[in-house]
Amino acid sequence: MANFRIIRTNHTGITVSDVAASLAFFRDVLGFETTEVFHHKGEMVENLTGVPGAEVKIGFVDMPGHRLELLEYVTQDERKISDLRNCDPGAFHLALEVDDIDAAVEAIRPSGFVPYSVPQTVPNGNRNVYLRHPDGITIEFQITANRPS
Repeated sequence: MANFRIIRTNHTGITVSDVAASLAFFRDVLGFETTEVFHHKGEMVENLTGVPGAEVKIGFVDMPGHRLELLEYVTQDERKISDLRNCDPGAFHLALEVDDIDAAVEAIRPSGFVPYSVPQTVPNGNRNVYLRHPDGITIEFQITANRPS
């Protein structure tokens, strides 16, 4: 057992190709509050990230009960888009509960997100759909069955 205590979840970070465009998506399409973009570089950033020559633009998205950190590395010429499949170790997705799954899917399609399938009903009665962005980000929309009103 650990000799320390986790106090709370602080944030989840996702690397994106364009932090301004990603912040605009989370703000303008999904309706979340976002911060300004912060620009960091130098030895501290290199040491913290483990990326030599790291220079990053960072913005935050405030969601109900959680904060998302979006990072754009501007000094890495050989960056590559993640091609991890959902079954590959290290793959992750952001799950958001919505009130209208079909409207949510249609709202994010113009931002480049493509659904893997039509929404599926899972054994517990929830309806879920996964969508993938060209940056390699996967978002899941979910309608919870028997959700209290």
